Amino acid sequence: MKIRTLLMLSSLLCSVTTLNVLAKPYPAGTSLAEKQEITLNNGAEVTSIDPAKQAAEPAFNLGRDLYEGLAVQDKLGRTIPGIAESWSVNDDNTVYTFKLRHSKWSNGDPLTAKDFVYAWQRLLDPKTASPYAWFAAIPKIKNSAKIMKGKADPGTLGVRAVDDYTFEVTLEQSVPFFLKLISHPVLVPVHKATIEKYGSEWTQPEHIVTNGAFTVSEWKVNEKLVLVKNPNYWDADNVVLEKITWLPIGDANVALNRYLAGEIDQVLALPSAQKKQLLRKYPDEIANTSASLGSTFYYLNTAEGPTKDIRVRKALSYAIDREILTNAILNNGGIPMYNLVPPQTDGYKEIIPEFAGWSQKQRNEAAKKLITEAGYGKDNPLRLTFTVPTFSGDVKLATAMVGMWKSVLGAQVEIKQLEPKVFYALKEPGNINRGGWTADYNEASTWLDIFISSGEYNDSRYNNPKYDELMALSKVLADPSEEYRQAESLLINDMAIIPVYRPGNDKYLVKPYIGGYERTNPESSYYRKNVYVKAH
Repeated sequence: MKIRTLLMLSSLLCSVTTLNVLAKPYPAGTSLAEKQEITLNNGAEVTSIDPAKQAAEPAFNLGRDLYEGLAVQDKLGRTIPGIAESWSVNDDNTVYTFKLRHSKWSNGDPLTAKDFVYAWQRLLDPKTASPYAWFAAIPKIKNSAKIMKGKADPGTLGVRAVDDYTFEVTLEQSVPFFLKLISHPVLVPVHKATIEKYGSEWTQPEHIVTNGAFTVSEWKVNEKLVLVKNPNYWDADNVVLEKITWLPIGDANVALNRYLAGEIDQVLALPSAQKKQLLRKYPDEIANTSASLGSTFYYLNTAEGPTKDIRVRKALSYAIDREILTNAILNNGGIPMYNLVPPQTDGYKEIIPEFAGWSQKQRNEAAKKLITEAGYGKDNPLRLTFTVPTFSGDVKLATAMVGMWKSVLGAQVEIKQLEPKVFYALKEPGNINRGGWTADYNEASTWLDIFISSGEYNDSRYNNPKYDELMALSKVLADPSEEYRQAESLLINDMAIIPVYRPGNDKYLVKPYIGGYERTNPESSYYRKNVYVKAH
């Protein structure tokens, strides 16, 4: 069968590859500090640094430093080579062949195609209980769905090592965005011998074996996790940082105080009350972050409790004044949203529901009418639970929303605050649950797949057969944009979630001697191998 080579996604990316992968991360003439160490805030303690057990951004942050998959992304979100030097695909786009570079694990062992085979099979194996197994099933790798459901042996997955440095992936059907998936932190190789020897303890500093730019030297839970440069990383000559200390600080005010005290080198979430003053006071430390492919929304339990009633769900959504939440409460550049999929998503035309065009007064009036029709009022107030992580921004936002629901609907809503580690592992979300998603790849299905009835992160318990049908159909179409729009319309009309805002361009503070940390990637995929410390 004729094979056509895809050295990169386009000729443009070929030039980008040369510049970004095989070059020093700093401009010529830069004077570097003798001590190449930084301290960053990760926002929360991670549940695991096992790639198969990662499920949220704090873990993915570490995953991008510790492991490298077939591909990575550049600062604009474009797919560029990682462990795979190049790839090719057959004529019907169902068999991808990746040529791997000769690289090593942090312990010096050679990294081969067999390591990818083992890792991908392990990710989908139900015994692993990976919260992200579904991600590997999205591109319909042969037998992936059956394996995930326990109906086929992991060894039957459509991946194989043609030889030590050739990895082949067979899809059940063509999936146009497959190459957009391969840079995700869960699709990295793992070291089989280490896992088999140490079991669940394999990620401890004294055992862990990684293949990324860094490895773990110290981990004190709820205090710090320290990474050091991996001398066996294939591109180690172009990695400048020697040490990264990650702190799990969830409170924005605490993080700011430690930044001002010189204890951390970057503060991304500036407390809204102090933001203007801080930006005026530290003009040389201001940096910009581009709008990311993210959505902040709130799950509404559609299966049980008061929110099972669509009138209640709509009333809750209508009664939220998104302008106040974004401009007065958050003040972080956020843009009010009334749908799920951000408008800058590749190849997608935004869905704008009717209520987005109403005034807030009109939305409030509609909300009051709906809540009365649902049987709630002064003598029978709506009572709900609202579960959020203890991040200060989330608590502030939840408090404001609860106040709006009380004012407009007379609702009595109890906020349940959980430590992030507990929150991310939550299986019973209650009536309302803080959601949110940053794209795993630049395509609408990264959000819409969440809400299929069997979705791992479908905390709304949304179950609409037509929705499932549309999302299944979208996987076999060259252009599924219309199916995506129909599916999102169903989701919003059924009000399975309350969309609130998406990230916009924002400002944050970073020490002026930190270089290479431009926050321009639309999927918020950042790699510390690009960071360096300037002489100061």
